[in-house]
Amino acid sequence: MASKKCKGCGDLYEKQDNHPPFRNWCGIECALSIARTAQEKAKAKKQAKVIREHKNVKKASKKALREFNRRDVRWQHKQTQPAFNRMRVLQELLWFKERGQEPTCISCGRPIGGDQWCCGHFKTVGAQSGLRYDPINTRLQHNRNCNMGLSGDIYGTKNTHGYIQGLKNRFGDSKGQAIIDHCETNTSIVKWSWQDLESMRKEFNQRIRELEQEIG
Repeated sequence: MASKKCKGCGDLYEKQDNHPPFRNWCGIECALSIARTAQEKAKAKKQAKVIREHKNVKKASKKALREFNRRDVRWQHKQTQPAFNRMRVLQELLWFKERGQEPTCISCGRPIGGDQWCCGHFKTVGAQSGLRYDPINTRLQHNRNCNMGLSGDIYGTKNTHGYIQGLKNRFGDSKGQAIIDHCETNTSIVKWSWQDLESMRKEFNQRIRELEQEIG
């Protein structure tokens, strides 16, 4: 009789004439062990397939969501506005640096102090959305005290001269008034496409990198 290696325990056993040709175990315990191992492998393979399919579906869903967001103008604004604001803050800081001056707030005329700089819009996005990405409509401003605390401080308080007077102080009465007139009269609603905003954001981010190097 021929000897055969048991797939269960690994021992050699004598293959009997009445054994079926596919038999590869020496006894019932090994046969059950082989069956359990085969079941576990099949279960593990099935679970791995389910996990792969889930990951693929999740990946496809994320890709679809990204593409959906990309084509959504509101989502594009949410990504583009911070890039523009950051660029304008850096442009303003460079403007002061080139003149050897300490940066000051357009509304109160004071240096940064314990506050933070932000891109202060003369005409807010809610008031005139068409100027939201217009550099002429934005200047360096204290974030907490003047922008948020005083809603931009356009007209001034007993302790500040305000945004309007700040423009005239910085640029002179004539140019300052020209900036104000530009912002007051440009009331057209601009319809940006998602492609426009995506392209603008790339330009803003590129300019940010350049400005960061220039400022040092």
